[in-house]
Amino acid sequence: MTNKKNILLAALAAVSCVLVIEAGRAAAALPQPTFGLSGWQVNTGEVDSNFQTGAFSTPTTVRLVRPGASIQADRATGNFRTHQAVLSGNVQLHDQTGSLTNFAGNRSPSSLTCDTLQIDGTSKIYVATGRVHFSQGASWGNADRAVMNGLTHDLHLYGHVSLHQ
Repeated sequence: MTNKKNILLAALAAVSCVLVIEAGRAAAALPQPTFGLSGWQVNTGEVDSNFQTGAFSTPTTVRLVRPGASIQADRATGNFRTHQAVLSGNVQLHDQTGSLTNFAGNRSPSSLTCDTLQIDGTSKIYVATGRVHFSQGASWGNADRAVMNGLTHDLHLYGHVSLHQ
């Protein structure tokens, strides 16, 4: 009788393990919350949103993607109606097309890292603050603050500026 109990318990344990594994796979397969913001597709693990006001926050890692460019940060807040966003924590912007700025005098790929990035999707102004590092081609710059204009492709660096071209 004890042997039959042990076999039954082992079978139940095996079935439970399979159910737990399958539940984990199903949860991993669930689509991540996504929404659009001024031409960017926003992907995150969690989003809190007020559809009446347009306010949103993503308390987990957020990634914005559009053809040729991506931005990643630890979290974000903003408003999808006014096309405003503030990305915070380990912000990384990568522009494979070189269309964001002509800092290096050409259209080579560029990268920007900073602590905080404010995005105005209407005016296409990007304001980076905190440990700003920008690179394009063989050129790079460091500053406390950077303002990029996505329409004119200008980049302005402010505070403790260091350039290498």
